[in-house]
Amino acid sequence: MAVLFSETKSRVNELGDGRTFAEEKQASWANSIRKDVAMNYEIGGIYGIHFLFKEATVKNGSKIGEPRYAIPGDYIDHLNVFYAGKLLTDSPPKTINIVQDLTQTGTPEWVRILGVEFDIRPIPDKTGDEIKLLFNGLPAVVPSSGNNNFTDYFLNHFPDLHIFGIAKWMALSIGAKVLSQTYANEYIREQKKLQLHNRRHWIKNARIRYQNWDEYSEAKRTIFPQFQVT
Repeated sequence: MAVLFSETKSRVNELGDGRTFAEEKQASWANSIRKDVAMNYEIGGIYGIHFLFKEATVKNGSKIGEPRYAIPGDYIDHLNVFYAGKLLTDSPPKTINIVQDLTQTGTPEWVRILGVEFDIRPIPDKTGDEIKLLFNGLPAVVPSSGNNNFTDYFLNHFPDLHIFGIAKWMALSIGAKVLSQTYANEYIREQKKLQLHNRRHWIKNARIRYQNWDEYSEAKRTIFPQFQVT
């Protein structure tokens, strides 16, 4: 049975001094700790947190003569770019006395990350070719209101991490510094559990870098249990 955010809020209220904390405040605390965990490279390791992999599609596909496209705002790392179903590789390094022709047009073969954009070369000579992305990203945002039924893989499998992470901020908000430290210690222990869970996952399921988008069968997608199509 799924763990709902309403249960998390009730548990946090119980860990306080009897008062009830507004749902938008608890959502804010939850989103803060979820983002902190997702951005913690000690927890994610070199492959990232396995259930935070997502897929996205560039709206309207390629644009003739346009090599640069925006990276999703929730991107963390491990960006894989597929052009017309084929995985693009990193741009080849410059060779001594050989200058790369960055103005060449054709079917893209290489990709570079440039800040909040990615750059594909050769420059597309077609409009409308499909560009898909697979990347490690931030977890879903807990809504500030009407969040009782919110749940996802992260909350469902690591409810205590959420409870003690939120409770840490809750205790600080009421001036209970000693209690806050107690919950902070529990929160750290729950982070370690997630770290071990993630490490075991990647040991058991060697990270696969698919060469063609068609290789993403439903069976293979199960190694990323929180796939999101946007």
